[in-house]
This record gives sequence, C-alpha cells and structure tokens, in this order.
Amino acid sequence: MKLVRSPGLHPALLFVAPALDVVLSLIFFLVLSTSFLLQPGVAVSVPDSPFLLAPQRDPQVVSVTAAPLTAVYFENEQVSFEVLRARLAAGAGRKRTLVIKADRLAPFDLVARVMAVALELGYPTVIATNEERQ
Repeated sequence: MKLVRSPGLHPALLFVAPALDVVLSLIFFLVLSTSFLLQPGVAVSVPDSPFLLAPQRDPQVVSVTAAPLTAVYFENEQVSFEVLRARLAAGAGRKRTLVIKADRLAPFDLVARVMAVALELGYPTVIATNEERQ
C-alpha cells in the first residue's frame, strides 16, 4: 500500500490565479478610468430652463464666456467672429447642430451675434441650459 504524505496540487490552479488577477486588474482599471472622462470645452455656468431637448448627435459647441474676459470659443480655441464664420462655413456641408453654451452672465449681444452667424449659414441652433431646479 502506498501512502501519500501531502496532497498534490491540481495543475489547473496554476492558470486560474493569473487569469483571475488579469480579470480583476481590468475591472479595476475600467471602473477607475470612467471617472477621468471630462466634457471638453470651456467651463461656463449655463442658465436654468424648464425646456430640455434630447441630446444632439455629434454637435458642434460654441462657448461664450462672461465678463471680465468675454470671449467666444469654438473647438476649444478663442476665435473672432470672422474666424467663427469661416470655420462654420467650411463645415456647412455636414448639417450638424450648433450648441451655444453661453454663461448666464454673458452679454446678450455676443450670444445673439453667434446665433446670427450660425442661422445665416443654415445651422440648426440650440442654446444649452441646465434643468430647472425647484
């Protein structure tokens, strides 16, 4: 009769531990990486409104900042109205919605001028707002 002094290790255990380590590392990375996603653009405080639209597909975003440094940003660059008109005219073949993210304290004439440029070039235009707080 042959006696076994210690139990033998099953060879499958050599592959389970590294595979489990890789799976847990991937899950950990995916959970943490989602918190690093930021919305590109210029930070503005948009006004509240009870009127909300569905999310727009592949929109172009123009940001208008408030005083003391009022400016218009398109594609994360500060632009003048002439440059804005040229860039919008270059992409006018693709009918994408133009979303205007204007700070709640931005001068209305800047917002109106951006809207006029967009509407003149035939862009559907939407003004971004927050959901109204009650």
